[in-house]
Amino acid sequence: MGATVPAAPRVLGVFGPTATGKSAVAHGLALRLDGEIVVCDPFQRYRGLEIAADSPRPAERAEVPYHVVGDLDLTRSSSAGAFAVAAHAAVDDILARGRVPIVAGGTGLYLRAALCDLAFPSPPDEAVRAWADGLVAADPEAAADELRRRDPAAHAAVDVANPRRLARALERAASGQPTATDLFTAPHRLPTLLVALERPRAVIDALIARRVRRELDEGLVAELEAALRTPGVAREPLQVIGAAEVAAMRGGTLDPDDLPERLAARTRRLARRQLQWLRRMPDAAPVPLGDAPAESAVAVIERMWHAAVTMPPGAVPAAP
Repeated sequence: MGATVPAAPRVLGVFGPTATGKSAVAHGLALRLDGEIVVCDPFQRYRGLEIAADSPRPAERAEVPYHVVGDLDLTRSSSAGAFAVAAHAAVDDILARGRVPIVAGGTGLYLRAALCDLAFPSPPDEAVRAWADGLVAADPEAAADELRRRDPAAHAAVDVANPRRLARALERAASGQPTATDLFTAPHRLPTLLVALERPRAVIDALIARRVRRELDEGLVAELEAALRTPGVAREPLQVIGAAEVAAMRGGTLDPDDLPERLAARTRRLARRQLQWLRRMPDAAPVPLGDAPAESAVAVIERMWHAAVTMPPGAVPAAP
């Protein structure tokens, strides 16, 4: 299947589930296309979560400019709407300087926020948020029914067994934020070639296990303990995978020996949800990777980009 994009795209989007190697692919493309990377990850915005969020390393940032990353303290709240403002400004600035914006991420909402003009309320309505949180806490079944009534597509897409995700979906539906249908049908704000990295689930699971081991070796537990101790730490950064698990381990309710598998299990669930986003993005051209190194996709996508910028409007073929 190919994705239809306008002729001469000005923005390159790279989507892929966690651990597929999209960060390495985006970095390689930036080097080859004279590009700069706009990171679509709510946790990479926070200083102090570099390991947990798998943020770009100093050596990588020395080679390629990265935007909307490491720009918030742990005490700052954030939202998809605030991210969209920052991401749009970054994309426009990159284009104004004659370079290629590479918008990369695995968080579907944030990727669409960066690429599209979605109608986020600003600032978020705290009264609506409190109402949604309260309804989910008091009666999850009633909250799920309310979400189904307000936004059936969101009800079908969200994990209603996850209280936080149910509450946020209900908040969006009640406050005029983009509906689930809007997220997948809204046009790109600029001509965009969007590619999606694909790997078999078994390969993704193996890569996730490898990442968890690496992050633990690099000091993930110490990093998250420091975040948990931060005076006035905001709610949003503590939603990162690992924070609740480290808190449980320190509280004596999680055996340290069980931590690696608990982290891997949560990350696998995240990857599955991201795969659901991928299946609902018809404007994304698939790039199958199998079990090949992520860098192998760079040349393929580079060819797709050069073909797209010189072709008339129509379907851009998927990678072979």
